[in-house]
Amino acid sequence: MSDDESVAQDEADVSTVLRSLDDDKCRVILQSLHEPKSANTLREECGFPKSTLYRKLELLREANLVKEYTEVRRDGPNVTLYERHFSNISIGIDDSDEFTLDIDRPEESPEDRLATFWSEMKKEP
Repeated sequence: MSDDESVAQDEADVSTVLRSLDDDKCRVILQSLHEPKSANTLREECGFPKSTLYRKLELLREANLVKEYTEVRRDGPNVTLYERHFSNISIGIDDSDEFTLDIDRPEESPEDRLATFWSEMKKEP
């Protein structure tokens, strides 16, 4: 897979991003994610029922605005963490009158890439 293909797979379409940003509960979650947090912490901070929180996190993952990964802990069970996966979003219209989407992402450290790798391995059957 080329770098261009991985970037294309990494980005969501404009309508998915707009749908997630139009959702009040998704915006509350994004505001709460100024640092990585578990679903339980998010649920307590945001005051959402568990089912609502997971539904909104799924929408944010589809929009690629939230990243999910597993933190391996030596002193206890591993925990799934959620992290805001953008620093800026720009929406425009190009010369063909098509909407364009540009999402600035924070640079990932080697530790972040390893955590993402292990999270993806966990999803394999």
